[in-house]
Amino acid sequence: MSRVLKDHPWIHYFLLFFGILCISWSAILVKIANISGLGSGFYRMLFGTLGIIPLFFYFKKPITDKKGVLVAIICGVLFACDIALWNTSIMLSKASISTLLANLAPVWVGIGALLFMKEKPNTLFWIGTFIAILGVSIIIGYQQIIAAQMSLGSLLAIVASLFYGAYLLTVRKGRNTLDTFSFTTISLITSTLILGIMCLLAKVQLTGFNQTTWLSLIVLGLIPQLLGWLAINQALGHIRATVASVSLLSQTVFTALFSIPVLGELLSLQEIMGAVIVLIGIYLVNKK
Repeated sequence: MSRVLKDHPWIHYFLLFFGILCISWSAILVKIANISGLGSGFYRMLFGTLGIIPLFFYFKKPITDKKGVLVAIICGVLFACDIALWNTSIMLSKASISTLLANLAPVWVGIGALLFMKEKPNTLFWIGTFIAILGVSIIIGYQQIIAAQMSLGSLLAIVASLFYGAYLLTVRKGRNTLDTFSFTTISLITSTLILGIMCLLAKVQLTGFNQTTWLSLIVLGLIPQLLGWLAINQALGHIRATVASVSLLSQTVFTALFSIPVLGELLSLQEIMGAVIVLIGIYLVNKK
């Protein structure tokens, strides 16, 4: 398998694309589950952890690098904080504004890569990032953006984007020394524990849900979290974080498309134009 991946580097881009398709269902499933953000975040990690444990033991490789384990744990903490802040920001402000602010992550990744990884993003990266974020802004609607004020929810969304960007940068470091299954398993267990503690401290309801909610939470853990982030984590071991972070912006486009048959939310002309602009920006970043 490793020989195939080495001989065909395009497979890593395919895995990234597959992962993006999987995580694009996250917002839809959270909406169907209709419970608190912390609760859906906890069960997303818990069911993802339960799903990966059998795979971890089946594909288990010796873990000898303590530094790689530490990096995986740090990634788990970063991802848990991102989910907690992101979900809370949606509860305190408009989801559209939180979405836009969370998409600042590629900017932080570009700055972080320049400062800490000695990977200087080229001019095309910044142009493509700007165009992609502009496209996301168009999808959300400039009226809502102009009318928004810097509320606590908006501030939390910006901080969440920092944690998300830090996660994408740190994954690259951890994947240099750990295999994908080991890295993802350690990261998932850590995120589950962190979010579980947050739920207990916030006294979040974690039981008494109906069948639809439980099914949505299970699928949320197995598809976006398990399959999606397994694929993305594998790709991040070979694709620059700056490129991957901008490519992940296409999640907004696919979520909108998937919402049509599932939630009955049709795309307006403005949203279609925004989606096209997002894809143009991603194409520019990945052109090289």
